[in-house]
Amino acid sequence: MSTRIGFSGDSAVVVEEGPGRTGYVDPGAPVDGRLVTLPDGRTVKQVTPADFESLVTVRTLYLDSGDPVAGVDPLAGHLSSRRLVVHLREGIRDESVAVWFPGSPSDDQWEVDSSPTGDVLAAIDRAVAAAAPEGWHELLVECEAVGARLAVWSTVTMADGAKLHWAPPAIVGQWFHRMRAREYKPHRGVWHHKVYRFKPGQRPAHVQAPLNAAMMSEEDAADELRLMPRNLALAPERLLRLAVASEQSQRAYFAADEDYDGEPESVRLFDGVDESGKPIWYRPVLGTRERAAVSAYLRGAPVVLSARGVTVDQLDPDRTVPMGFHTDGRYVWPSAAAYYLDAHGVPPAMPLLEHIRAARHRLPADIPTLVLDRAAAVAMGRPWDEPAADALAEQVRRSLEPVIVEKRISPRFYSLFTARDRAWSILRVGDRYRVQWGLDQRTAVDFADVGQAVAHLTGQLFVNAEDLEFQLEEEIPAWQSPLAVLGDDPPVAAFAAVTTVMIENLDVDRYGGPDGNLVFRAGTPFEQRGLPPEFAQRPYHRYRISGAAWQVVAVTAAAGGVGYVLPESVGEYVRSGHLREISVADHPGLPPVTDAMRAEAARTPGGWVYCADPDADPQYFPDMPSAILLGGHRVGPDGRFTGETWVNDEYRPSPRRRGYPEPQTPFEQVLGYVAAGWLAHEWILAAAMESPFILESDGRGGLRIGVDANGRQFLVVYSSPRFVPPNAQNVQQADGRDLAKALAGLTLVVNPGGGFGIELPGDDLVLVAAGTPPA
Repeated sequence: MSTRIGFSGDSAVVVEEGPGRTGYVDPGAPVDGRLVTLPDGRTVKQVTPADFESLVTVRTLYLDSGDPVAGVDPLAGHLSSRRLVVHLREGIRDESVAVWFPGSPSDDQWEVDSSPTGDVLAAIDRAVAAAAPEGWHELLVECEAVGARLAVWSTVTMADGAKLHWAPPAIVGQWFHRMRAREYKPHRGVWHHKVYRFKPGQRPAHVQAPLNAAMMSEEDAADELRLMPRNLALAPERLLRLAVASEQSQRAYFAADEDYDGEPESVRLFDGVDESGKPIWYRPVLGTRERAAVSAYLRGAPVVLSARGVTVDQLDPDRTVPMGFHTDGRYVWPSAAAYYLDAHGVPPAMPLLEHIRAARHRLPADIPTLVLDRAAAVAMGRPWDEPAADALAEQVRRSLEPVIVEKRISPRFYSLFTARDRAWSILRVGDRYRVQWGLDQRTAVDFADVGQAVAHLTGQLFVNAEDLEFQLEEEIPAWQSPLAVLGDDPPVAAFAAVTTVMIENLDVDRYGGPDGNLVFRAGTPFEQRGLPPEFAQRPYHRYRISGAAWQVVAVTAAAGGVGYVLPESVGEYVRSGHLREISVADHPGLPPVTDAMRAEAARTPGGWVYCADPDADPQYFPDMPSAILLGGHRVGPDGRFTGETWVNDEYRPSPRRRGYPEPQTPFEQVLGYVAAGWLAHEWILAAAMESPFILESDGRGGLRIGVDANGRQFLVVYSSPRFVPPNAQNVQQADGRDLAKALAGLTLVVNPGGGFGIELPGDDLVLVAAGTPPA
């Protein structure tokens, strides 16, 4: 069984596997990370490989058989009487980059290694002495390393002369790994086998020993030349032969130019600090040519977080270091990485360097904007929120809106983030955006930025617009309406359906002044227009459309009324003669002057005596609204009529003059007044409370509830017997206030199928019955 171990400075911690490339460590581990709570209730620190100097797997084996040793703590070491117990350490290979060798330009030129000169052997001595078995007299510690594989084992001589076998703790192997990195030189490579003799109080002594041939596999050899490239002419024959065999087995290939689909990882600038606080690093030095290639890569990558300031050089306080962060989509690194490489020869962290080598030191052709955004979040140390699909779709729609509206593109021919046959679609594919026609992948074009994709789709819609237009009477989204409502009438988006139609020789009307452009088919009941209730008190005007056919936007209210949005205001068309206002047909004129009117004039010198429609019941109209006024007679200063009259053009014909039936109940009287525009809509709700209704039961004493095609539930009632159909069954009578208790969530349909009915929201009736006015 293997254990994942992460190293940072003198610390080694066990890393539990997490999602993606992340892992979990103890919350007190001396590494950066984010505290999270796992489903099992544990609080841990979530980390990435870049949070460690090295991340490896460690196995403890009996070297003579290869069997695993049970019950071993790789952080503490293991003592055994069985011959050759070994800790076998393997780097965690990323197959997306561990793909070929050599990994860098090879040359014989290299500069003097400027890495810190701290005594790695002394550090190994301290690590061995701290963990060595109690009572030891001498230790012979061996290390074999090729590529990402490293094995450490030891023979220990006890004070009584007994010989045992010891697998040192994992940190000892890390120090040997650091020794290899320090002693590597690009022109000749580095050692593969070291043996040291340790005695208490003495400096370790180096012992010559041959390399174990069984230790080196083809993959190990290829990794060796990839991780520590060198002049191949000077490479050992067996190392080169095995590496070539790995390549010939088709393991070696160029890294694919595929987008990385995870969160970019930040990399550390150094591997730690020494006793004085000065930075240290354990990385193979770069040759002159590769240093230039890596520096160009680091500097040329897009900047995701810029800063104008500089910071002090941690290796030379007299110099300054630029600030900022770069990314290639896979890793995020500070601008200082290129500076320290150029100024002091500090190589970038190994995961980044390995990635650069796998890419042949070439930056990606482009990096998706979403990846750059993620990298910026990593650089700032904050979480990155994936753009919500709905918000992104709305952003794209707004960008496409001008061409779609101007060119009248049918919704059948465009699709946002869903591929659809015979339509231009914009799709998200990974972190890129794709534009294609229908389901044909051959037409697909991918973009790194959504703005580029929108621009391409805009062009396709523009050049193909003639074949993509919507047809007359085809329903379109409200935002795509080629015409907008003027004034304070409800906008197009307030209606249930929107189409374009041709109209001619049609009578239309509107509630409101001539500055608006929303009209309805003449005679459409007010309740079916989808207008605010207070609009019923506005001046009523009727017009006739003349001339050639008009193309307009038709809007259908939820209650069924059909209106038209005209290109210009009503006033403009009246002035141009395209609309002709029609006088109210049934205005009866002013009544004759009576003695009662003369007496009123005598009491109102200098004023007016107004005449109301005699069909108006005074109990409903104490304030004489304009809609019921026929007009008036002017009174002179002497209290006599002057002969001047005023005919009210805002008068609205009474229910009787409109042909409505004579009311038989208070509800029908109020309904007539509301339909005539004499009373506000709220009156009908109150009247329903105090009126009886006739309805059909379900035969078991319950209400007969209907459901329409849209799933709306309704209850049909009749305001008087004359409206009850002859085939009605199980007829009964109920008061409106009693009915209201059962109307929550329903629609009350009064007198359906005739010209004298109305639909009332049951929830409004429930509120009125409870003494609460509806909103």
